[in-house]
Amino acid sequence: MKTLLFKLAFIYPRVYALSCYYRKRERRIEIERKFDFFLGQRWPSERRRETVRHIFELRGSRKVMRYVIPLMDARFIERFVEAEGLPFLDRELKKGRGVVLLASHFGNPHISFNALRVMGYQLVLIKGGRPREPDPRGLRYRDLIDDTIFVYDPSLSKAYGDRILDTLRSGRIIHYYGDTREGRTKIDVSFLGREMAFPSGVFHLARRAHAAVIPVIHFYEGGRIRLMIEEPIEEDWEQGEEGYRRIAERYARLVETHFVAHPEQYMGVYGPTVISDYYRLHAEPKHVDRHLE
Repeated sequence: MKTLLFKLAFIYPRVYALSCYYRKRERRIEIERKFDFFLGQRWPSERRRETVRHIFELRGSRKVMRYVIPLMDARFIERFVEAEGLPFLDRELKKGRGVVLLASHFGNPHISFNALRVMGYQLVLIKGGRPREPDPRGLRYRDLIDDTIFVYDPSLSKAYGDRILDTLRSGRIIHYYGDTREGRTKIDVSFLGREMAFPSGVFHLARRAHAAVIPVIHFYEGGRIRLMIEEPIEEDWEQGEEGYRRIAERYARLVETHFVAHPEQYMGVYGPTVISDYYRLHAEPKHVDRHLE
């Protein structure tokens, strides 16, 4: 019965996508413009249409995931989740090291990192915004303060940093979006042929905690979740700032590779990401077109 409920839940994002494609014309054009700007091309109409529809499907899956996550169990993992590269993660955790799981805004990360929790991994999320009260009925998932570091007040940056360090030093996992626009410490690296400022503060904390930095890519493919965990990328620690830059560059190249190959998976076109901020500052139309008025 639960498997049937999951299948029905994953139908909703497809219906939502079809509706939004025609109903949210302004947003559709905005997404198309962003892809045209970053990828430097106008695609065949069918590919453009399918790409934008899938972006809306990702939005729909985010809406339904709050009801799916409380029901996730081992059966869900077996039926709907494919995880690649878990040995890279297990190897570092067995050494007693904490891990910064360096994610990006692909697919539906919330379902993905909660799948890791169901699989037994102790994972703490870093998230912008303030905590919310849990759903008293337990029907809707919400990020809770016990397993989430809410980053919302710059004056508390030391408190946030201390909690991240404590988490990593205890041998647990920090899930962090490496393409987020947030963060006071940044490094300019090349991404899609442009210099963009990627956050780097988490690298400083990982070094202090002797933690591993492991990239992960989340894909959402028609109700199936795919996690691609990469090899650690922190071997340049001893080079200080230059080492941090190289780590950021390797991460940016990985994100770029998947962005170019699978643009329909990149929910980051909505933001809040490095890419969305760059577009807003350098390419966003300064006027309102008549057909959008």
